[in-house]
Amino acid sequence: MKHLKPTIILTLTASLLLSATSLLTAQSVGAATETGAGLKFLGRWVSGSGIGGAEITAFDAATSRIYVTNGATNQIDIVDISNPTAPKKIKSLDLAAKGVTGIQSVAAKNGTIAIAASMTSSQAPGKVFLANTDGELLESAPNGVDVGSLPDHVTFSPDGQFVLSANEGEPKSYCLTDGKLPTTTDPYGSVSIIDVNAATPVATTLTFEAFDERASAIAFEGGRIFGPKATVAQDLEPEYISVSPDSKYAFVTLQENNSIVTIDLATKAVLNLTPLGYKDHSKVGKGLDSNNKDLAAVIAPQSTMGMYLPDAIASTRAGGVNYLFTANEGDSRSYPCVKGGTDTTKIEDEDSSFSKIADSSVSTSLTADAAIGQLKTTPFAPASVAGSPVTSSTKVKSAYSFGTRSFSVWKSNTVSGIFKADLVYDSGDLLENLAKEKRGNLFNADWDTTTGAIKAIDARSTSKGPEPEGIAIGSAYDRKWMALTLERDGGVVLFDVTNPVIPKYVDYINTSIPTGNIVTGKATATAGDVSPEGVMFVQPMDSPTATALVIVSYELSGTVAIYEIPSKRPHAPTGMKISVSDKALKVNFAASKIKGWSGSAKYVAVCTSVTGTKFSATSTKSPVVVKMPFTANRSFRCTLQAKSSTGNSAILTSKTVYGSK
Repeated sequence: MKHLKPTIILTLTASLLLSATSLLTAQSVGAATETGAGLKFLGRWVSGSGIGGAEITAFDAATSRIYVTNGATNQIDIVDISNPTAPKKIKSLDLAAKGVTGIQSVAAKNGTIAIAASMTSSQAPGKVFLANTDGELLESAPNGVDVGSLPDHVTFSPDGQFVLSANEGEPKSYCLTDGKLPTTTDPYGSVSIIDVNAATPVATTLTFEAFDERASAIAFEGGRIFGPKATVAQDLEPEYISVSPDSKYAFVTLQENNSIVTIDLATKAVLNLTPLGYKDHSKVGKGLDSNNKDLAAVIAPQSTMGMYLPDAIASTRAGGVNYLFTANEGDSRSYPCVKGGTDTTKIEDEDSSFSKIADSSVSTSLTADAAIGQLKTTPFAPASVAGSPVTSSTKVKSAYSFGTRSFSVWKSNTVSGIFKADLVYDSGDLLENLAKEKRGNLFNADWDTTTGAIKAIDARSTSKGPEPEGIAIGSAYDRKWMALTLERDGGVVLFDVTNPVIPKYVDYINTSIPTGNIVTGKATATAGDVSPEGVMFVQPMDSPTATALVIVSYELSGTVAIYEIPSKRPHAPTGMKISVSDKALKVNFAASKIKGWSGSAKYVAVCTSVTGTKFSATSTKSPVVVKMPFTANRSFRCTLQAKSSTGNSAILTSKTVYGSK
């Protein structure tokens, strides 16, 4: 998270992995939408705060309320979405009196709301506050629970026993004091575990000193340890947490470090660190648009390695295996002294255009704008991640860019140690191609936070492209679904991940309004929904609409959008009643509230006499008139069913009725 302040389960061979990646990359994005499943926009809540007004959202099923972190006001806004088409704010929770200086994240489970907050500074220990659904702090922890520095993400274990926070431990600078980098300047990254059922909840906070002597091993397996003079424990920065469906393991992304940490929740111990390695963008199907000067969407293989650098992570289980889905946003470090300076007031940026840091031996054809000359890359290449000094004059022979413009699926590892992560799927260049197809005139454009207007095409092509940011997985309609947000593009992408090894693209939606403005139009959200940050999935049994919902909070527009995944099949009609007229039975009913993916339904009534003779009729509305070719004093029983191109509803059966005399 950025801070606005400063299945078929089997062992995959290499060839199978390639075919799984190529399958989704090669499929027609347009053809995939023919399923009709879609993401249907239901409603929008406007914070009125504009930039930073809605970053992370949590949902409580019992009250149909959402809890939204408002970074502009440093409050939690409590909003009623019992009618998703017209969300209504109830009140705000302000924790300033408790010493809170920043609201970072929020989660909800079983009527308890967990709020991650920074206190005093990003380097000071933070707190997690626990509240009820009305925003009242629990008596068991009226002053919050102490956790590590800068708790950036908070979540519950699925069984509701634990609240976990990823404490980023972000540095203030990399400037040295007496030749060392003190923990007051760069605190340890950590993960805190809170037993919410305890009479007095306290946190067990895990740090990573056990890896301090393993920097070279982490780098060898494809991780990044590169903060100047930082120990491994200082350098690791937990970003986001997903807990396995059985609540046994927590999987934590270390975004800047290109790695994932696994924690055993039973023993509250760090099990392993799994570096993610690098993606070869020179391969077919794994390309990118790296040129922002041609003002065109040109996605092609390029000679750069992509660092996964995952932000959000979600997990699902199939065939006894935990699969981890990562949104590979990418992130770089921008702090004083990160590139060898000594001025504590001067920000130094890690990312640099490749042409500026390329060694003289690198071909000029590669450093040209049409290749990767303008692509943002790091001078902290793998050869230097174990601690070699980097300065403003450092040159590199190979390009390593930020993020991979994709999402990936990894097989979890619960063995102790340091192991390269087991990649089973990567979306290749699908997301950037999707942005090209759906929004060609605005391809890789983002929004200007000063003017409030959308930028021109290609603005983000040299820097992480559409930026996969948030990810959520949930179950509905006997399928598993994944919603993925593209922060800079503004889109939300839906996948069927019932088989996690081969996700299937379903739909894309983007509810931004390019003619609007995120600054001058903040009170009414004239720009619609801009820059999705957090995303969550609501299963039908918990939803106020009885259908699956995807709830997305948008950082730059300060809005929350509510989307529906309609049931594939229509729901059954209700209130079935039969009336008798001469030579006909009228089957009256209330139409299905949910029409299914097709969006329409017809109603078929079949009336059967005691002799077994059947009479049927169809209508798109009530009543269905079932005509009979004779008059008889006979009994009938009728059935009624809603039918659509994507399936049929359950069948309703009437009581016995009598035909005309």
